[in-house]
Amino acid sequence: VSHPPKNTMFCCMNDAAAAVSTDYEVRTSLSLACPPEKALKLLKEGNLRYTDASGQQVRKGGPEQRKAFVENGQKPMAVVFGCADSRAPIDTIFDALPGDLFILRNAGNTCTRAEGSMVGSIEYAISHLDSKLILVLGHTKCGAIAGATKTMLAQKEKKDCSCLAKGSSALDILLDGLVPVAKQAADENPGAAEAEIATKAVHVNVFHTICRLFSY
Repeated sequence: VSHPPKNTMFCCMNDAAAAVSTDYEVRTSLSLACPPEKALKLLKEGNLRYTDASGQQVRKGGPEQRKAFVENGQKPMAVVFGCADSRAPIDTIFDALPGDLFILRNAGNTCTRAEGSMVGSIEYAISHLDSKLILVLGHTKCGAIAGATKTMLAQKEKKDCSCLAKGSSALDILLDGLVPVAKQAADENPGAAEAEIATKAVHVNVFHTICRLFSY
């Protein structure tokens, strides 16, 4: 799949709130595909429940739901591509049940160095599971982005396009792949301190990942 189908929608998460509805279902292969606008609405509602001061997350699974998945498979309403950070559990953030979301996570929510696993998995969700919404989710205080920002500044100080050397670790390679994101954030915010660049780079990275996905 070189490009997502026309009825597939990409988006990034913002702070918009939505009224909470009770439009829930156990999503199996017998379910109809969820339109992207509806999927986004349900994600916003779930996030609103998560951030509600009362902490009343209302969705709960049970044995019948698990049995339905075993017998009838899955049809997740959306793909969520997020960071592996332990503070950002995607099912919890969206008050989602098993079967609701097809979730992909890695450090920095990036496909710069993970095309085979991440992009291939997204293509599977679109073509085989009929998911219509792809959400790229970044988060504040992202360690991968902070590391990439530090790497970018070190390269800039050394006037070196890359700090990678033979035998570099997988982490070094991942951070180096995120350097263009940090560089763009720095270029768009001249004179900014390292922490501010990293904060801006979180936003840049979400759109960078979306653009990368569109390139396949």
